[in-house]
Amino acid sequence: MIYPRISIIILNWNGWKDTIECLESFQRIIYPNYQVIVVDNGSIDDSVEKIKEWARGNIHVKSRFFNYDSSTKPVQWIEYDRVTAEVGGIPRKEAELTQLSSNRKIVLIQAGKNLGFAGGNNVAIRYVLKRNYSYIGLLNNDTIVDSNYLTLIISTLKEDSQWTACSPKILFKGNPSRIWYVGAKIRMYKGGGIHIGQGEQDNTELNGIEMTTCLSGCAFIAKRVLFEKVGLLDEDFFFAHEDTHLFYQAGKQGMLFCVNLDAKIYHKAGGSVGQSPKAFYFDHKGRMIFIAKNGRHIDKLIFWSFWILTRLISFTLLIFKRKGNLIKAELRALHDFLTKRWGEYDRKRENFRNQNDNTSRK
Repeated sequence: MIYPRISIIILNWNGWKDTIECLESFQRIIYPNYQVIVVDNGSIDDSVEKIKEWARGNIHVKSRFFNYDSSTKPVQWIEYDRVTAEVGGIPRKEAELTQLSSNRKIVLIQAGKNLGFAGGNNVAIRYVLKRNYSYIGLLNNDTIVDSNYLTLIISTLKEDSQWTACSPKILFKGNPSRIWYVGAKIRMYKGGGIHIGQGEQDNTELNGIEMTTCLSGCAFIAKRVLFEKVGLLDEDFFFAHEDTHLFYQAGKQGMLFCVNLDAKIYHKAGGSVGQSPKAFYFDHKGRMIFIAKNGRHIDKLIFWSFWILTRLISFTLLIFKRKGNLIKAELRALHDFLTKRWGEYDRKRENFRNQNDNTSRK
C-alpha cells in the first residue's frame, strides 16, 4: 500500500506545554508517513529548549487523553532558521531524517519573531513546498489528535478526487462531548465564517463525509495544489480570518472541501475570541479586511449597514458587562482598518500587550 507523505505544521508561541502535549499525542498516530514541523514564532518563554527537552525524554507529559510513553524517546530533530527553512532546508540533514520513523523525528523552525498565525505558518508552507510532500496540514498547538485521524483524512482525499482539503471533527478539549467545529458557512454580512453547531452536543449521527464552505485553520489537511494555485495565507490578516479568506478564494477557483466526521481531534479553545482586547481587535479588523478583499459592492453595503445597526446593542451590552476596553479595541480596529494599518500593526502598541493572549493560533 502506498502512503503519501504528509507534512503537519504546528505553530508555537509561548505555549510549549500545549505543544509538547500535542506532539506526544502524535506519537500514537498509526499513519506511517508523516512529518511534524514545529514553527516557533519568536517565543520568550524558553519554548524551543522545552520542546527539545521533551524530545530528549526529560519532560513527561501528563494528559487526560493518553498515558506518557517513554519508549518513544528520544525524538530526533533538525533545526532551521527562517531563511534556511524557506529555501527547503539542508539536503544532508533532510536525508538523515528520512531514515527515522515518523513518530521519532520533528523539524524545528525558528521564525525569529512573532509573525502572527499567517506569517508563522507561511514560513513552514514555503519549506514544505520545496520538499516532496503530497499533502500539507495545519494544526493548532493546543490540540490533541486521535491515533487514526490522519489515516481517515488521507483516505478521504485519496478516494474522492473532488476534495482539495479536509478537516476532522473538532471537539472541545475541556469538554470532549461538545462540538467546536463540524463545518462552517461564510456569511458576508458578518465578514467571515460561522461555525456550524458550535457548543452543541456531539452525537453518533454526526459521522461520514460532509461538504463545507470553508475549513478552520485550527486543523485541516490539503493537497499541495491548494497553496500552489491559490497562494499562501494572506499576512494582511496577521491573526483571524486568513483561513476563511484562503478557502473563499480557493472556492472561487472551483475547489471543494469536506469534513470527515469520523476523524476527531480535541481543541483547547476557551470560548469567544472576544474575551481579550487584542484578540477582539484582530477579530473585528480581520472581518473588515475580509469584506474589503472579497465582498461585492452589495456585500460591503450590507456588512457596514449591519455593523452600524448592531453597534448600539453590542456596545450597550459591553458597557453593562463592564468591558469598555473591548469597545475601545473594536473602535481601534475600525480606525486602523480605515487608515490601512493592516497586518501586525497593532501588535506593537504598548497598551495592547497582554502575555495571556496568543495571537499565533486559532
